[in-house]
Amino acid sequence: MTHVLRTATPSVLFVLSLVFAQSALSADAANGDKLAKRWCADCHVVWEGQPRAQADAPTFASISASRRVPEISSFLRQSHPQMPDMNLSRGEIADLIAYMHTLAPPIEPAPASPAKDDYKPPSRG
Repeated sequence: MTHVLRTATPSVLFVLSLVFAQSALSADAANGDKLAKRWCADCHVVWEGQPRAQADAPTFASISASRRVPEISSFLRQSHPQMPDMNLSRGEIADLIAYMHTLAPPIEPAPASPAKDDYKPPSRG
């Protein structure tokens, strides 16, 4: 039985990763924009140049800068006293997150590490 679980686990993980990847690929940022303006704009800044929002609510740009999709998704699935109970579907949550990511600053590429032949130790003197 243990052998079956060991061989099944990578397969199950692969299938789950495909499911999550598919939902991320099918997310609709334009619909997320509409949802954000409908449900979130009274408290959060959801677009650049928005005329007003509550000062203590984080902006969508700052939320998306963390790029922590699982935490954002989990947060939106739960009710919170300070937020309206939106009863968003998983698809709508994915759409909101896709829209948030359009507001995030670009990811800076990692600096290229020098090739072994290019490395020169610092001089001492």
